[in-house]
Amino acid sequence: MKPWLATALLLAVACGKSERERRGDIARCSANSSDALEIELCLEANRGWKEAEAGPAAAKRAHELDSLEALRADSVWAAGAPRRRSEIRECAGPQLVRCLLVQFGWPEERAKAASDSVWRAHAATHQREIVACARQRENVSSCLMLRYQWASDRALAVADSIARAKMR
Repeated sequence: MKPWLATALLLAVACGKSERERRGDIARCSANSSDALEIELCLEANRGWKEAEAGPAAAKRAHELDSLEALRADSVWAAGAPRRRSEIRECAGPQLVRCLLVQFGWPEERAKAASDSVWRAHAATHQREIVACARQRENVSSCLMLRYQWASDRALAVADSIARAKMR
């Protein structure tokens, strides 16, 4: 007998419910909430589960629901890819993230990911700009921001990196 099957049978016997009844309890308790604690409390209070069994079952169901929601959100996001590409082109520049957030209502993590992707696509150009600013022996971050319209956070990070390298 498989170990997981033995565990399922033991839990079913201990709880006095069939596997089908247990799945039904979990489905009813997760119908209104995907929070593990709320599912666990529902199983204990409304369905007569023991705490030791309700916790792991609730955590597993919450994880399943989170995964399904992430898959749904990614699918919806991917469906709008052509429109999103035009939004990125429209917002191109040092304020890409801010533009995507404010003008088009993108979620922050997706706007940052898009900005990083665009940035990496132009890595060779950025490397040449860094070299040009470093040769002029002036403040590298100011040079990058003023001459090449870099976002301040990226320019300051490069300047800090160069300063740390010189200290070594």
